[in-house]
Amino acid sequence: MNKNIFFHILFILFFINLSTNSLAQEEAEKTKKWNFTVAPYFIFPGMTGDVAVKGIPMSIDASVGDIFDYLDFAFMIYGEASTDKWTIGLDALYMKLGHQANTPITERTVDLDMKQWAITPIGMYRFAPWAEAGLGGRINHLSSGVKIPPGDYILPGTDFSGESTWFDPIIVARVMDNFGAENWRFGLYGDFGGFGVGSKFTWQAYPFVGYRFSKLFELDLAYRWLSIDYEKGEGTDLLKYDMLISGPEIGFLFHF
Repeated sequence: MNKNIFFHILFILFFINLSTNSLAQEEAEKTKKWNFTVAPYFIFPGMTGDVAVKGIPMSIDASVGDIFDYLDFAFMIYGEASTDKWTIGLDALYMKLGHQANTPITERTVDLDMKQWAITPIGMYRFAPWAEAGLGGRINHLSSGVKIPPGDYILPGTDFSGESTWFDPIIVARVMDNFGAENWRFGLYGDFGGFGVGSKFTWQAYPFVGYRFSKLFELDLAYRWLSIDYEKGEGTDLLKYDMLISGPEIGFLFHF
C-alpha cells in the first residue's frame, strides 16, 4: 500500500476518533449540566387537629377562610438543582399564628400563639422520564404559648409555653409530565416518614399544575396536605402536635 494513502487513512481514523470523543464529551457535559429553580410560594392553609402545651390539650379547627384572622406572618420558598438523572431540593416554610382554641370538657376558649418552621432537604433519582424517587428529611421546630383565662384548670389563670425541634427522615417521590401540552406540566409530589425517629408519622402530598410563560418564569397552582403527629414528654411536660395543614397553594417559579 502506498505510504501516503496509509498515512491519510491513519489521519482520517484519528480525526474520526477525535470527533467522536469530542461529541461524547459534549454529550457528557450536557448530561452533567445543572438546571436551577427558585420558587417563592404561598399556601392558604386550614388547620385541623390537637395540640397540647405543658400537658394542657386543645383542639384546633380553622378553615382556609379563618386562617387570615390568625396568620401574623408566613414565608415559604423552594429551591431545586437538577440534571437529567438527579434532583436536589430544599423546601423552607415559616408560619406565625395567633389562634383561639378550646379546652376539652369545660370547652373554655384559650389564646394560642404558635410559631412553626420546617426545612426539608431531599435528593431524588429519575428512573423514568416522568418519575423520580429518593430520600430526605424534615427538620421541624414548634414553639407555642397558651394563655388560659381565669376559671379553667388553674385559678386565676396563667400562661404556658413550650417548644421543641425534631428531625423526621422521609421517603419522597414525584411524577410529572406535560402530556404533549407545550408550556404546561402536571404532577404529583408525595413524602412520608417520621417512623418514630421524630414524629410518630408524617406525610405530605400535593398535586400541581404549572404554566411556563417564558424560559425564566412559571406559575404553579397546587393543593397541599401536610400531616404531622408529634409528641414529646408526658404529664405536665407533654408537648403534642397532631395536625393536618391543608389548602390551596400558588408558586412563582424562576428557572435558570
